[in-house]
Amino acid sequence: MASEYLITLADPAQLPTLIKRGFLQGHSEPRIAFVGRSNVGKSSLINALLGQRIARVSATPGKTKAIHFFLWGGQKKIVADLPGYGFAKVAKDEMKSWSRLMDAYFAADTGLMAVLMLFDSRHGPTDQDLEALEFFATKGTPIQIVMTKTDQLKTQSDRAKRKREVAALLTPYGVEEADLAWVSVKDQRALEALREKLG
Repeated sequence: MASEYLITLADPAQLPTLIKRGFLQGHSEPRIAFVGRSNVGKSSLINALLGQRIARVSATPGKTKAIHFFLWGGQKKIVADLPGYGFAKVAKDEMKSWSRLMDAYFAADTGLMAVLMLFDSRHGPTDQDLEALEFFATKGTPIQIVMTKTDQLKTQSDRAKRKREVAALLTPYGVEEADLAWVSVKDQRALEALREKLG
């Protein structure tokens, strides 16, 4: 089964009706939500996992301001590409709009099986990442942390140091080593391991 784009939603009011009539026009596959800072490489990771260029990769942080849904054919799941958070130069009312959309989505979609929170392995989790982790932890959906761009940690020493630092930051939030995945879109073994985690 091929992967495909399904629908984009930007209005929270659309979500309850969408769920009631049968999710995404007859697609009842379980959902996995992807979320992260707007420059964390979310679209690139979705494309790498699905094996095709299906999510638009933008050079402009914060461009995604809606939820994009894709059918992940190989896994028989639906990917919900959530808007990035923490991008600069946005008005407070826009951030409130982001929160309203997130709240509406989590309230409406009872078929959500996991949230993938993407953090940049070079310098995350940032304070905004940790705030977002607290926000999504209140939603009652299992969270998988994904550390992206690991290919830019050039040496084994760099990688080991970052893993210790990340573990120290996330332990107080109840995140264990098993809840972490370290990936690069250039590392097929890491991508396959993540696919298995999500299987």
